[in-house]
Amino acid sequence: MTDSSNARFNSEAETWDLNPDVQASTKSALACLLERVPSLSPDNPSKPTILDLGAGTGLLSLALSPHASSILSVDPSAGMISALTTKLTAPTAPRNITPLHALLSSADDPVLPPGQQRFDLIVSNLVLHHVADLRAFIKLTYDLLQPGGLIALTDFENTGPEARKFHPEDKIPGVERHGILRSEMEKLLEDAGFVERSVDVGWVMRKQVEKYPGEWGAGKPVLKDGEEAAEMDFNFLIIMGRKPAA
Repeated sequence: MTDSSNARFNSEAETWDLNPDVQASTKSALACLLERVPSLSPDNPSKPTILDLGAGTGLLSLALSPHASSILSVDPSAGMISALTTKLTAPTAPRNITPLHALLSSADDPVLPPGQQRFDLIVSNLVLHHVADLRAFIKLTYDLLQPGGLIALTDFENTGPEARKFHPEDKIPGVERHGILRSEMEKLLEDAGFVERSVDVGWVMRKQVEKYPGEWGAGKPVLKDGEEAAEMDFNFLIIMGRKPAA
């Protein structure tokens, strides 16, 4: 991730969970994962080890914790990981989540905790559009999986120029692409060596957008009586692939 991305997420960490769009996308991502990933089924006698890449404040990690044996929650933003670490001090917090402030450079990165170097499942939500080198990222996920392991990555789809509206103009710094292209992801999965590949729509999210670039300035305006917000539907893709079993 870029310095501008980190600066933005560090500054927003304390209020990140208050964003209704963040909450909505996390809830939808969880539902999609529980529906599509067999190892997360309550009938599975062996819960998976999970790596949450770009975990942020840990919303998805915390939601997945009952379905996992362990979760390593990694994020390059110190502010985001600090927020997650604080949550984990609560008496009722799950004990199977390990927060890690890092930008992983390889599957053998020495920052990985002992016993948490390879995973059964890798997830991320709304991360791929911040990644400069998608090819390297997808290859990294492949290398971090156990043989037979699965990736299940979710992000909004690039359906054309209108996809830019997903972010208000003041949030554009650090955005590497305005959504994910299905054809590109399919090719990257194939090139990395994944089998059982799929890239399709997991859900559709309706989101308030700016009526014109820069309308909101530093925040959404308060609507006047009778004034309607501009809204758009955004497809969220779920990108899945399995590493061949040994």
